[in-house]
Amino acid sequence: MMKKKWYSVLSYVGVLSVCFFLNNNTHASESLDDGELGLTKVELREKLGKPDFLYSEEEPIRRYVITKLEDESALRATFLYDVIIHDLYHIKRNDKNFEYRFYYGEDPSEGKKTLRVREYSVKFSDGPIALGRIADFVPEFKQAYSSPKVFQERLMNYNNIRLIFVTNKVNDLSSRLGTLFTDHDKDIKDWSLSYHVILCDGEPENVSANSMVKDIKVLVDGEYRVGKSAKAFGTKLVKNPLQ
Repeated sequence: MMKKKWYSVLSYVGVLSVCFFLNNNTHASESLDDGELGLTKVELREKLGKPDFLYSEEEPIRRYVITKLEDESALRATFLYDVIIHDLYHIKRNDKNFEYRFYYGEDPSEGKKTLRVREYSVKFSDGPIALGRIADFVPEFKQAYSSPKVFQERLMNYNNIRLIFVTNKVNDLSSRLGTLFTDHDKDIKDWSLSYHVILCDGEPENVSANSMVKDIKVLVDGEYRVGKSAKAFGTKLVKNPLQ
């Protein structure tokens, strides 16, 4: 009863909180600020409705499959093993169309495998958007404006620049998501809400608020993990172009 009252208070003031049970069955019950990270598959569908399509991919050959909801059984039959089925939504905001892909991971808390959003991507269906305007259409991106750490790197084998905005939102949920779904390196302590921004082909390295972006990913990341692959990607720390 007390938990329901507390949840009602948080819902009333519009605050997304993080709630963990501090025992061996610790798990996330809420999402990170301004987004869907950490929501279970059931919670996400309650919030957004049924997805427009189902999506999955097969390792190691990276075969991607998109299908209708009613064809889920047929989709699973095309893979050689049991795969996680992700959700794809088409969402319209401020007269612009977006494709959201929500990627689930299995959370083994409480002795069962609960599907929980580990990251999601936002593709701009109507064409690229200037970096400085993303938050006008994608509310989740607002946190990037206050990111104290921004890293710039060039994607291997592509003519694209990736910006990694790492916020200071380190909490129990971000740590949980990082260790569950991203990296098993126990030395990583700085998991936080982060954004991977992919610039359009040919955008110059002198990134600014006017740089054109084709899609972003919302996930957890951290300076320590970025540094582990810095040599391979030629990663460098840059001034936040949104400030």
